[in-house]
Amino acid sequence: MKSTILSLILLAVAPSKDSKSDPLRSKGLPVEMTAKGGLKIDLEKRIGYAETDVVIKRADVTVCCDKAVAKYTKNRIQSVECKGRVIILRPDGTVARADRAIFQADKDKVKLSGTAKVRSEDTELEGDEIVYDIAQDKLKVRGSNSRFRFVPKNLPAMKLERQCPP
Repeated sequence: MKSTILSLILLAVAPSKDSKSDPLRSKGLPVEMTAKGGLKIDLEKRIGYAETDVVIKRADVTVCCDKAVAKYTKNRIQSVECKGRVIILRPDGTVARADRAIFQADKDKVKLSGTAKVRSEDTELEGDEIVYDIAQDKLKVRGSNSRFRFVPKNLPAMKLERQCPP
């Protein structure tokens, strides 16, 4: 039962759209979640909790954070919230960091907040909040400290507060 629920929670990072060529849109990939502080599932409220060095792994993404909370219905994820030193790594080298990340399944969006930063091979976005609309493949950067930088060569590696995975 726990493994089924955890699989549902972790599939939240996969949008419900067709796969196409973007690996972020892939679904059905195996997912693993570990937490040094343990996992709790409230079956009645349909909420899953993970604490201390949480790592969520799938072939196309790795997410690390201090705490994670997932809300789900019978067979669908409603939201997943990661808090504390959130790091998101993609195989293409894209790295994101924030104090908080929320995936909202019904809106097909990921919101990074609290000194949010996304860096790819030659671009960097930074702001108080970054919202990625997965279905539209669009990013919005909000806040007084918003910044976009394009460098037509590799940027130096982003400094991260934690190793991901630990």
